Amino acid sequence: MISASMAYNMLTGNMKQSLDRVASQATVKRDAEYYKDNINKVKDVDDFLGNYRLYSYAMTSYGLDDMTYAKAFMKKVLESDLTDPNSFANKLTDTRYKEFAAAFNFNSPAADAQSDAQEDDLIGLYTQSFADENKTAASETSYYSKAIDTVQNVSDLVGNSRARAYVLKAYGIDPTYVSKDFLTQVLTSDVNDPNSFVNVNGNDKYRALAAQFSFNADGTVNGAAQTAAQKSTVMEQYNLTVPSTVTQAAADYNKAYYLSKIGTITNVSDLVGDSRLASYVRTAFSMGDLSNAALKLVLTDANYANTLGYGDAHSAFNFNSDGTIDSAAASYTAQTSEQMGAMAGMASAASSYYQSKIVTVTNVDDLIADPKLTRYIKNAYALPQTLSDADLKSVLTDSTYAAALGYDNVHAAFNFLADGTVSGAGAQSTAEARSTSSAARANLDYFQNKIGSISNVDQLIADPKLTSLIKAAYQIPADISDAALKSILTDPSFASTQGFSNVNAAFSFASDGSATAASGPQSSEQLLLTTQNYNARYDDVQKDEIDKAVANYKDRMSDDNIKKVDDFLRSNAAADLNKKNDDLPDPYQMALRAYGLTEQDVPRSTMRKLLKSDPYDPNGYVASFKDDRITNLVRAFNFGSDGKITSELQALPAAVMAKYATEYKSRATMGMADGSLKDKAAKDATTAVKDFAKGMAEVKSLDDFLKNDKLTSFVLKANGLDPKKYDKATLKKIFTSDPSDSKSYLNTKADAKFKEIVADFNFDSKGELTRAKIGAIQNTGAEDRTKQNYLQQTLETQQGESNDGVRLALYFSRKAPDITSLYSILGDKALFQVITTTFSLPSGISSMDVNKQVDLLKKFVNLDDLQDSKKVDKLLKRFTAMYDLKNNTSSSPAMTILTGGKSS
Repeated sequence: MISASMAYNMLTGNMKQSLDRVASQATVKRDAEYYKDNINKVKDVDDFLGNYRLYSYAMTSYGLDDMTYAKAFMKKVLESDLTDPNSFANKLTDTRYKEFAAAFNFNSPAADAQSDAQEDDLIGLYTQSFADENKTAASETSYYSKAIDTVQNVSDLVGNSRARAYVLKAYGIDPTYVSKDFLTQVLTSDVNDPNSFVNVNGNDKYRALAAQFSFNADGTVNGAAQTAAQKSTVMEQYNLTVPSTVTQAAADYNKAYYLSKIGTITNVSDLVGDSRLASYVRTAFSMGDLSNAALKLVLTDANYANTLGYGDAHSAFNFNSDGTIDSAAASYTAQTSEQMGAMAGMASAASSYYQSKIVTVTNVDDLIADPKLTRYIKNAYALPQTLSDADLKSVLTDSTYAAALGYDNVHAAFNFLADGTVSGAGAQSTAEARSTSSAARANLDYFQNKIGSISNVDQLIADPKLTSLIKAAYQIPADISDAALKSILTDPSFASTQGFSNVNAAFSFASDGSATAASGPQSSEQLLLTTQNYNARYDDVQKDEIDKAVANYKDRMSDDNIKKVDDFLRSNAAADLNKKNDDLPDPYQMALRAYGLTEQDVPRSTMRKLLKSDPYDPNGYVASFKDDRITNLVRAFNFGSDGKITSELQALPAAVMAKYATEYKSRATMGMADGSLKDKAAKDATTAVKDFAKGMAEVKSLDDFLKNDKLTSFVLKANGLDPKKYDKATLKKIFTSDPSDSKSYLNTKADAKFKEIVADFNFDSKGELTRAKIGAIQNTGAEDRTKQNYLQQTLETQQGESNDGVRLALYFSRKAPDITSLYSILGDKALFQVITTTFSLPSGISSMDVNKQVDLLKKFVNLDDLQDSKKVDKLLKRFTAMYDLKNNTSSSPAMTILTGGKSS
């Protein structure tokens, strides 16, 4: 009989070749082929247990062949939730059962059209889309404002796709279906000529659009393509109609409209008859969709208003019961409504200029050199317009100086360093610039609500907040005297000589400085209350509608409601008997909006095909669209090719994550004695496991995984590998290798443990998520591992038939990397025999106290050494030699060396 030492050396000298020989055996080959062909045809756990050939193959593979008879027991193992520490398999001390359960998908996550995380992501995107509309509208308006000023021919506008889309969308016209030639003829038409192109071929939308341009018939312009009023009208129209919700810009336009019109109202019917004014009032006082008739009664009948809970709305107006205005409530016309609106436009222009310029400032001197910017800042932060440039510079760059003057809030609003340069965030971050603009807007609110109480120009001059805004809006020198400003406001001739006729025209002071009294529907205080309420509540309705839509979405998407694609695509009206949600967007519409798509982009029929397709297949139907929005949309749902719900594709299956968690915890406390240090290590490991689960939930690609050092480190440590030895580039080479290519980096350069790790993850060779590795019952990685384990077990069994020492050595070699406790050796008869034989320990030690046995083993076994394949091999060569010596095996070179050539 060949010695254990020689046999072990021969087998491990080329383990692949040894296993290949086993695999080529007829019976082994036949069983492996049967398993591969049939394992994923199994319907459920009972079907699996009932197929003895499959079941016994798997049991043998995981060293559980002696438990094949215990089907009821194994069913409980296979149905265990490995993510639950109290599940049946997790409570068993023998880790083989946990490994066995992890190899199959009998307790994979339940099928769900959307996981909680996917649902939260979609709802987040849906909600964010409304905020993004605000930003987009502001960005497009800013672009248009600049672009239209450069247009000298109609072709300049029509040829600019972004500006062209802006004007068409402003009037509710889809740019997709409008040719450049048609639009050119519309814009060069004379709207006053009934036979012009736009009047003959266009509808009301095109006529309204054409009216806002000043192109000649040949497309040229006389000065500009639009007057200031036309330009303002188009931008107002865009902000009022394109965003699906009321943006801040739209709210500002609505406020300006209200202020410009409310002073002209002489009867409640005038107000209610103007839908825009009525809407403003309803919003300001949270009246919802109150009818015009009810609104009229609220404004004229105190008892009725109080009955409906709208007493504050009634008190905000001065209407008599017959709808006329109570003339006793007087205000003053220092500015007419039109003048107030025009000044609001000037302030808005100043704000736009500031927003566009502040982002380009890289040094405080650049800012100080621009009086438009300095005036704006002084106005926004209530600094004296007479504050010198040197003082303002010091405020912006020196926090101590700013604090001494009481302007530390101004210093904090900017990012200037002491030398005047800016930090990486720029002169102001987006949030800081927005805050400055909000402060300026608040000053405008103050002005507009205060001006109605000004009865004399001296009252205005005496209020620095009012004069500061006027100087900033009209670019009046900061050092102009109060007397000169007073003359500009009251004397048209003087204003003209100073170049400020526009300032004089913006007010209605008489030459003696007085402002005429005028009765109106609101006093200045009432007007202030109304506009403040509107500013606070203009988006309440839309927020409420969003909340209702989200609540409906969650209800529609609940587990009991969505079982297949068609359930998802049903409208709210068709999906249930609840009529209250019929007017809300249905899940299909919300999903489209969340990913920036429309029903024109993805009709329901197309959506049905998309959701039945694999969004991770690089050659599939979803990929054929070459649109990331569509890909991400489909990946937000879990439907199979049959249209039925399935489970979410995860980078790492839940069972594997549970296995990694167990291994990580074991290795974290490996070799540590009981006590505070071990307790802390165990606690830290538990925290790391939780963090790993959260981090993996965000992983959608290999790059996502590799860029998170905590995740990669966790996986490597869980598998007994040192994270310090593997950088991101090396890991990427490993994960993108072809496992089936014997010459790939994975198979030639990487540690053998990486084959299992790579197989565990659902990444393809490009690092993208893939369903190709997922099987109905067993994933490809687990299937390959089952086959490999079977070959290893068969090799050990066959070798044991002729020499049990070889079997023990092969078994120890396979188990060594997973040994994290000396108690594991004590609890495994085969492992214990290898150690006692290797170090000639007496058999009687097994009757010693367990803790004393552990103390004894510590003298011979270093757990860290068991993670080193070379040290394990050295130990096993000693074992086989000692085994041969103990069993008097002949022809053992190792034994000859150890005994010096003497025979016993």
